[in-house]
Amino acid sequence: MSLFERKTGQAVFYHHGGVQAGVTTNLAKKRVLIDVANAGASGDMFLSALTDLIGEDDVLLPVAASLLIYDPSFRLSVTSRSHSGYTGRQLQITRNPAIRLNPDSMMEVLMAVAEEIELAPRAKNLAKEALTIIFQAESRVHNKPISELHLHETGTIDTVLDLVGTAYLLERAGLLEDAEFVSTRVAVGSGTIATEHGDLEVPGPAVAEILVAHDMLFHNGEARTEVLTPTGAALLAAITKVYVDAYDGFVAQNQGIGFGTRDLGAIPNMMRIVVGELVVQEEKKPVSPPKEESKRALAKEAKAPPDSKSKAEERSEVLDEWSADEVVVIETNVDDVDGETLGSLFDTLLVEGLAYDVVVIPALGKKSRPCFLVKVIAAKTGLKSVAEVMMRHLGTTGIRYSTWQRLKAARETIVCGLNIDDKEYMVRVKVSRTTDGSIISIKPEDDDVERVSRETGIPIRELKPRIAMQAHAVTE
Repeated sequence: MSLFERKTGQAVFYHHGGVQAGVTTNLAKKRVLIDVANAGASGDMFLSALTDLIGEDDVLLPVAASLLIYDPSFRLSVTSRSHSGYTGRQLQITRNPAIRLNPDSMMEVLMAVAEEIELAPRAKNLAKEALTIIFQAESRVHNKPISELHLHETGTIDTVLDLVGTAYLLERAGLLEDAEFVSTRVAVGSGTIATEHGDLEVPGPAVAEILVAHDMLFHNGEARTEVLTPTGAALLAAITKVYVDAYDGFVAQNQGIGFGTRDLGAIPNMMRIVVGELVVQEEKKPVSPPKEESKRALAKEAKAPPDSKSKAEERSEVLDEWSADEVVVIETNVDDVDGETLGSLFDTLLVEGLAYDVVVIPALGKKSRPCFLVKVIAAKTGLKSVAEVMMRHLGTTGIRYSTWQRLKAARETIVCGLNIDDKEYMVRVKVSRTTDGSIISIKPEDDDVERVSRETGIPIRELKPRIAMQAHAVTE
């Protein structure tokens, strides 16, 4: 089939239903294009674009929950947003503005959160590198050592969320191992912007330092305000070293669109992260015109009356009341695997965050042999990674998979203060609710309960009811 060209900003993308004769694809690495040519980049835009790419509104919950210990008022929600025909996701964050961190404290919090959510070394290094880039830029701007810096806008809890969250989502999307990142020329904006240092010309000093120090291609763009933040610039600098005005031959397979919180009028305040492959055009061959049968089929399809209500419309009605998403269910039958191997599969898939759930069901297979049905529920983007792990660990020669739609109760994580012997212990609690807001379940975080039990000597079975009662009092 022919390739259809679509231009956005200064980058060129190609979409196709199959590869045309005379075109070869380079499959050695995934190509990831970060499109920041129109509205720049910020930390929350990175998070919302990657959330949209993965397709799960609650994918950031582990990171957000880890930050509650440092700011119990911290809340994060994800909403859908559309502009100029584009639909994506947007993050809404609330926090205590009085909480400010110095450079040492911010690095400690970042590394502690990275440890708690078990970031892989490469992801952890990415988050640490981006924060170091911010510190170095601020140090050059103020002509002070990093340890003496007084951080303003960048010294907040949501900066940690932006950096650790981006690394976490890139890891979840499978884009940190064998992926090549390319960015368009980044828009920085123009005019002035009000900051805690007063009105500053765009780009601000810290952003300008990052642009120059990392040889980033940039332009003003159409926005008459700041559209590239220090956090957005630091993430771009840490993730990609290649900048282009056009990327011909890029075949998009999946994309995520992230919207910023500010209104830029007619300019969509969004960035895109596009995953695909590089197609090399070797030669052009004429494409045969469609056969008469194909023409008649297409004409018949065009004249067919539309359904009274599309599946998308039906699903949107469900989404009004429930949180919904799509997952893949991957399964295979095995009859020659021992218990230790099956146990290691749980660790590999769940601990590394590749799967939501793993179930092993005893069964009878062909020739009445005892066997196991291994069933894995995972994000759609994780299909190939999960299949590879299952084949490598189980020795199976194939897997089955299907896409399922999933309805989920509304969930949030809160922090409860538990006073024991005049000392307050902070415990995170997961709360799920029905569509009318009534509570379905309250579940304290196991790691926090175990920590309190170790420090106080109170058994876990006695702590859990006390924490649940406290959570009820807070949430009712």
